[in-house]
Amino acid sequence: MRYILISLLTLCSSAGVWGQSVQTHAGLAYNGSGSYTGYRTNKKDSVLFSAPMGIEVDTAGRLYVSNEHNIFWISGNTAFLAAGYALDPTEPGAADSKDFAGSQARFSRPAGLAIHPVTNELFVADLDNNQIRKMERFINVGTQQVVSTFAGVKQLNGAYLDGTNASAKFNQPVGVAVASNGDVYVADRANHCIRKISNGNVTTIAGSPGNAGHTNGTGTAAKFSAPYNVYLDGNTLLVADYGNAAIRKIDLSNNSVTDLITSGLFGPKDLCKIGNALYIAEELCVKRYENSTLSLFVGSNSQQGYVNGDGTSARFENITGIVYHSKHNLIYVVDMGNNVVRSISPNARPVCSFTASTTTATKGQTIILTSTSSNLPEVYKWTITPSTYTLLNGSTLNDSLIYVSFDQIGTYAVKLYVSNSSGPDSLNKNNYIAISSVTASPVADFMASKTTPVVDEVISLIDLSTNTPTSWKWRITPANFIWMNGTDSTSKIPNVKFTNGNNFTITLLATNAEGTGQKTKVDYIKVNGTGLFTTKFQNNLMVYPNPANELLVVEDAMDAQIVLYDVYGREVLRLDSDSDIAELNISGLNAGTYTLTFVKNGKYSSCSIIINH
Repeated sequence: MRYILISLLTLCSSAGVWGQSVQTHAGLAYNGSGSYTGYRTNKKDSVLFSAPMGIEVDTAGRLYVSNEHNIFWISGNTAFLAAGYALDPTEPGAADSKDFAGSQARFSRPAGLAIHPVTNELFVADLDNNQIRKMERFINVGTQQVVSTFAGVKQLNGAYLDGTNASAKFNQPVGVAVASNGDVYVADRANHCIRKISNGNVTTIAGSPGNAGHTNGTGTAAKFSAPYNVYLDGNTLLVADYGNAAIRKIDLSNNSVTDLITSGLFGPKDLCKIGNALYIAEELCVKRYENSTLSLFVGSNSQQGYVNGDGTSARFENITGIVYHSKHNLIYVVDMGNNVVRSISPNARPVCSFTASTTTATKGQTIILTSTSSNLPEVYKWTITPSTYTLLNGSTLNDSLIYVSFDQIGTYAVKLYVSNSSGPDSLNKNNYIAISSVTASPVADFMASKTTPVVDEVISLIDLSTNTPTSWKWRITPANFIWMNGTDSTSKIPNVKFTNGNNFTITLLATNAEGTGQKTKVDYIKVNGTGLFTTKFQNNLMVYPNPANELLVVEDAMDAQIVLYDVYGREVLRLDSDSDIAELNISGLNAGTYTLTFVKNGKYSSCSIIINH
């Protein structure tokens, strides 16, 4: 876990250590089991679960939770009973194995869940029935999902037998994973082995049936101890080896077993992966493993309870399942001891900070306020007091960078609020900007929004002159440029497009009643004459064509957040991609230069995009 220390001299709304934020996503917390909301449709914040155990997310972003004898899904603010007994789970007949639709189906302590990534069918490790069950994909709330037995003989006491799906026997199957080709992998806990269901047959791919131990090897030469869950990572199957307090790896090309993590764990129960980081659910905490380093992410190694909060201040009772929801960019865990589903942001809260291009200016002078907040804020809100100011260059109070001029003499307070999925932070600076009257001719100064554009990219020239000019005159040499967006050589902040590759010299003459000031920057703008065609980013995202006309294509975009900003820094298009190839329809946007930003696996990239209809 990463900690950020905020200086006591900084006027933040709160100070200290920020971490990952834990919140309750669904359910009302209570101890024990048997309390239950017996309705098909419930508000997720008020539903009563009873010993929920497994969790999974389907291809549409719907969360599935295995409850004591049934399956719920959660979407938006609704918790919906999809299949299984709908009344008090302690009643006779609540637990059984029956293949029916919806609430007519029966389970007996369903545990681990896995979604088929192609068909969207849900596979269930039906723990006390010693079976693997399958539930049809969701169609709509009016169509009940049919439950069927996929593999395993129903039996009160488990056993071990490889064979056809109908004849095979399991002993406390608790975790499942499904490959895109339909192969199902099972953590067969009491048999201490990993099973595979493929083409109508169940086989043992790793572990010595009935023999607990900690041995690396191939196939049945390896040994596990009460494996609790499995996670499919390409051609590798990761195993939460509960009894050995380890994470093990199975190479599915030859079924060889090796160790991944063998120290620092205390009974891992489930795991998920985000980018290169592995998140491991233990009873009282979640740990993070990246770059061969294991760290405590949220919760405590030894203290149980029910506390929402940041990082290690959070408390859990008994975590039994974990899943990453890429559309929400949240980790969800089943806290069985508290009978709730909790959410965890994989990112730290933002730490708010900002700067000003100057804090002493004359009335009407342009000042740039820039957020320098860390940890990728998603929301920005500026407050300037008093409200006698003007936003320039298309700025809004929800941009990370704004251009402002102040209309009266005196001091102004500036406050910035930022937030992301982990929570908010804010920073208030009283008497931050001091504005004085004009007593002299302008001291001309300016900057460009970008000094290394490509051909046909639009940039802004920002007047930063002191002593409040009332008129401006811009000169650009050579003359291979075009004034854009209704601006011209007399605008305070003109927009310019350069039509060939060259070095451009910029001169500004700024005038008020006291006189004129001049500033020249030789070869200030260096234009790349080759343009942009296909751009590859540091996180392997690819975007083309560039310049673009009707459609912009992004490759390797699965789970990426893609945002397009105009020349003023305003968001004009956003896409949370759920596919490898994302297509952005830009036909409705004006021609010009835009900035495309990407966040994927916690990594940020950006580049300029030219739209040329």
